[in-house]
Amino acid sequence: MLQELADRTAIVDAVIAYATALDTRDWRTLGALFTDDACWEYSGSGERLHGPEAIIARIRTGVERFDATHHLNGNHVATVHGDEAEHTCYYQAQHVRLGLPDGDKFLAGGRYDDRLRRTPDGWRFAHRRITSVWSEGNPAVITS
Repeated sequence: MLQELADRTAIVDAVIAYATALDTRDWRTLGALFTDDACWEYSGSGERLHGPEAIIARIRTGVERFDATHHLNGNHVATVHGDEAEHTCYYQAQHVRLGLPDGDKFLAGGRYDDRLRRTPDGWRFAHRRITSVWSEGNPAVITS
């Protein structure tokens, strides 16, 4: 029971580290959160990328154009099966680009569905699927 609780806490810590790395633009930390064979999917665009380098290159290109981002996660559910785990949680992601005529902010909400693997360096994402559920604000913040 103690090991399961420790594993679940470490998994949620990895999820939080992902959000923090996005918002602080810490690409090295973000890349280290993925296994070498990781897959990253975004339902909003149908993208499916493989490997940390491709994943980080895509995320970096998308995030660096914003003046600020703020990712919050909640309602974590983690299930551990030995050295493999499944995790899901909700997210809210605020995106800010200053000076746009129709507003500076775009807020999106959705769900992360993850498969993680225990490695010598801790729990790492083997697969992350991002499903958008709702949004509000100026879409030009993320599209222009």
